[in-house]
Amino acid sequence: MRLPRLFPQRRDPHTAIITEVKSSVRTGDTQKIRKALLTRRSQVGLGLDTTMELSHILTGRVADTISHEEATERLEKMAGTLSSRTLPHRTWSTLENLARTVGCFSGSHSFSERLLEELNNSPDPAQRFLSAVHRRNRPDAESSWRAMAKIGHGSSEDFGHYLWLWSRGEDGAASWTTDPEWSRLIEGHRIVLVGPAPVSGGPPPQFEEALIGRVLMQEVLQWDQESDPYAGRCDLGWASRETRNWLRDHAAWDALAYLQAVSFRLNDVGGIPHIGESTLIRSARNPRKLMVGGSSPNMIPLMLWDVLGVQDVTVHLTGTTFFASPRAYSESNLRLKHSVGKRTDVRGSTGELFERCPTFARHNVTENLNLVANLVNSGSLSADGDCHKVTNWDVKTYLEQLDDLYGIERR
Repeated sequence: MRLPRLFPQRRDPHTAIITEVKSSVRTGDTQKIRKALLTRRSQVGLGLDTTMELSHILTGRVADTISHEEATERLEKMAGTLSSRTLPHRTWSTLENLARTVGCFSGSHSFSERLLEELNNSPDPAQRFLSAVHRRNRPDAESSWRAMAKIGHGSSEDFGHYLWLWSRGEDGAASWTTDPEWSRLIEGHRIVLVGPAPVSGGPPPQFEEALIGRVLMQEVLQWDQESDPYAGRCDLGWASRETRNWLRDHAAWDALAYLQAVSFRLNDVGGIPHIGESTLIRSARNPRKLMVGGSSPNMIPLMLWDVLGVQDVTVHLTGTTFFASPRAYSESNLRLKHSVGKRTDVRGSTGELFERCPTFARHNVTENLNLVANLVNSGSLSADGDCHKVTNWDVKTYLEQLDDLYGIERR
């Protein structure tokens, strides 16, 4: 059962409207979608006419009275008619994510472009930096970073470290982790980060000497030695909030005792019990500041950012296509979705209406892709063939793939 996050909703109406619409899409409740939009519209800067049109589009897709093609066309028209003079830049992000809750990924692209345009024209160099990152424009990021560093901007450490990685040490300023135990564990190592998708191309050379890191998921805490490309090895594990809750509810902590470290996507790991005699329990370094409009990082950029915060590591990324392939999960990574009591299929779905789409909206798949694509394409880390292929796509091509895989079919 998904519990409402009351306090974040009270603080942030943009998060609230996305959360409420997302929940209503999953249950197919068109009345609640309409109510959420009308209740929150003024708080997020939407006029009544825009709200009514958005309501028609979203509820039409849920009820299947409007085709995916028509919904996409109407969203693109909406983005073209709205005025940036009266619309807060955060609202562009909200519209982008609301379009994605019903699988209109290509339809969301115009809102993304308007958002990045607004950020690029901002007097705040931090906003210009974010625009450059998500437009994959390193020269603009470098000029924005220099403006930030000159005035001592509060976000300059994270932004400077990302630029240092992206430019391979030519610009920005490295800001290494202050976690000494984590540094001692992985510094100087080759690290292979294995996502839950099928691995292409086989293991990289000399992987036996590397530390293997993986995403931990509900009932996916170990891997079969015979069928797994890395012989079932896992030295470093990362767990989301949902997985942490499952571990707690099932008292499954002992299953992690074989790991050298378990990193949680939480600021506070208090309440997590001691695991094994030599297992490091810690909070992962979170790249949230590098995302726009309250978006949330998924596990792949989280793992990368966490590892790349330590000096003298080399990283190879495999087992992820950012969901842009028919098999988002290998057979050994089909997790239990304990909130509904069902196991996922190879796309990560249990058959709910638009199931993957609301998750992709809140985590903002394009921002997650861009953060990693910049680093892969600059040679800051290596990646397997399937991952490299997706990171080379432009965002529009990527969104078209998500449309085909998740948006048009509705389940």
